[in-house]
Amino acid sequence: MLQRFFLSVLFSCSFFFSFSQAKSENIVVVTMDGLRWQEIFGGADSLLTYDTTAKYSYKYVQKHFWSSTALERRKKLMPFFWSEIADKGVLLGNRNYGNYFNNANPYWFSYPGYNEIFTGYPDTAVNSNDKIPNKNENVFEYLSKFPEFKGKAVVFGSWDVFASIFNEKRSGLLVNDGFRDLTGALTEKQKVFNELQHEAPDLFHGGERLDVATFHIAFEYMKTHKPRLIFFGLGDTDEFAHAGMYDYYLDAAQKSDAWIRQIWEYIQSTPGYKDRTTLIITTDHGRGLAAGSNWRHHGSKIAEAGEMWMAAIGPSVKAEGESKQKAQAYQGQIAATIAAILGKEFKPAHPVLPALSLSGK
Repeated sequence: MLQRFFLSVLFSCSFFFSFSQAKSENIVVVTMDGLRWQEIFGGADSLLTYDTTAKYSYKYVQKHFWSSTALERRKKLMPFFWSEIADKGVLLGNRNYGNYFNNANPYWFSYPGYNEIFTGYPDTAVNSNDKIPNKNENVFEYLSKFPEFKGKAVVFGSWDVFASIFNEKRSGLLVNDGFRDLTGALTEKQKVFNELQHEAPDLFHGGERLDVATFHIAFEYMKTHKPRLIFFGLGDTDEFAHAGMYDYYLDAAQKSDAWIRQIWEYIQSTPGYKDRTTLIITTDHGRGLAAGSNWRHHGSKIAEAGEMWMAAIGPSVKAEGESKQKAQAYQGQIAATIAAILGKEFKPAHPVLPALSLSGK
């Protein structure tokens, strides 16, 4: 059955995503956990903005995120997405145009989603969020075997399960997740960020620090060490959604957009990164509709939780903007795509979904 699925993806998606012929030398991946496609493409949801029974501040949502049209609302929420990326990159997953981007795994929660993104394999045996070292090889680990990427691939995440997802011990990748301090020779800023992550409120009580700590620890590392492959795994959006705090959920999305802008502006102003780096942004799963509070939840029992989105910008990406093609793609294609735009082929021992297509090939 899984083999038939792989063949169907190969034939249905080979045309879907178009890159320019320029080869990138670096990859930055950012994920915003559980951020719905509805907010990416439509901004604040009207049902949640005007829910006067809500326990969150619906008046705050109205004041800061509401406008009369979806185009205006999405620009308010994600200004970098709908200026720079919409102008010079590509955004996938607006289902209003029949442009589908989905989980291929059947579970629609975090560990299976991140496994799929980075290993390219929607492995049905990866079916929990438990801290089990991932038996599947991820694309950062694979690329690190090439001399040019050895010691140049790093992972930063708010959630303390990333060390298992990337199998830190086997892969040899630098993984900084949860509340772990960054070690080694540190700048003064890095020392301060180590301390601040413990002084900030532990809002989620589950081994997950606030994204502000993850971003600054990772961004300072990026500026200090210039890695070739770096992952920023942000989690506030999912945590606030589960808590039913739509105001904080939207705040988290907007702050993430601002951090992504900082990353991109740094890339485009830094020799070695400028015009040589592709930035990929996505999520690990979707979530339910606003009606009935299903927006708070995800998993296989929530019909819409496998609905996702993806964005990319960089020298390898064709400037299509918001894609309006009627097409289907999957998050599992990202791993092979990362390798392909670096001029490599991702060939681990396990099956891999095909790369999203290259322009002119």
